[in-house]
Amino acid sequence: MHNKRWSLFLLIIFSLMALPVAHAEEASPANAEASPQAISVAWERTAVQTTEGVSVWLKVMVYGAGESESISLNLRYQTFNGTAIANSDYSPTAGTGNALTITGLRRYALINIGILANAVAEPYEYFQVELRSETANVSVIGGARTTIGISRSRVFAPVVGDLQACIHVGEPANNASTTAGFISLSGGWCESDFIGEVPSNFDYYQFKVAVGGKVTIQLDNITPDQHDFNLYLYYRDGNSQFQIYEQSGNPGQTSELLSAVPIAANTTYLINIVWAAKLGDKTPVYRVKALYQP
Repeated sequence: MHNKRWSLFLLIIFSLMALPVAHAEEASPANAEASPQAISVAWERTAVQTTEGVSVWLKVMVYGAGESESISLNLRYQTFNGTAIANSDYSPTAGTGNALTITGLRRYALINIGILANAVAEPYEYFQVELRSETANVSVIGGARTTIGISRSRVFAPVVGDLQACIHVGEPANNASTTAGFISLSGGWCESDFIGEVPSNFDYYQFKVAVGGKVTIQLDNITPDQHDFNLYLYYRDGNSQFQIYEQSGNPGQTSELLSAVPIAANTTYLINIVWAAKLGDKTPVYRVKALYQP
């Protein structure tokens, strides 16, 4: 009798252990209603490197917004001197900073900071850009300031070897005006190509100067028996739209030239190289240079 009672007791215990726990599923995060996530903004990178005369693009990222959530963020960014000095080494923001908005389904914004070239041989310098939120309940995370380092110009820091006069951002990124490559107005050659691309494709290179003057741009076709290239110059207007400024009128395929074109201070210009025609199977290769004259 005692053994039967003991067996019955164990059977009851094992049965209870095998039963599902009723409240476990209710407490599961997968079935709990998701609470709203706070929206925040941050610099994509908090340290950026460039060289004299080569402007930088800073990227502000949005975090915490739902995939289909429409947003309206009011932000502000402001430059602060380090060892680099405003209006001598870079183009500063005005007053308490420039306004920046991110709306709709966009999840990032790009900010262009002009880096100026001057006639002074200088060491490595830096300055900072601070990001602030002017929208309630939206915070800046990961550090409010990004640091921009400026290395010496290649004119004052010669190196052994072939140093290109341009900085490529990688194909096909420099096919768009907002992600253009950078070119130094030192008169040095920049060589590139249209490998893996098709006729009518183009490359962009941007520049900006601190003091107005003139620029001469030369485009050489390294494969003139096989391809034709065209050369254009654009400028960014007061509405941040790029407008055509000059076009090379050379009908030949050997080279294109824009000579002594007047340029304004603190204005972004785009050199546009277009693969106009394909006449053979050689790799379409070109080289371009730009020379600034006060």
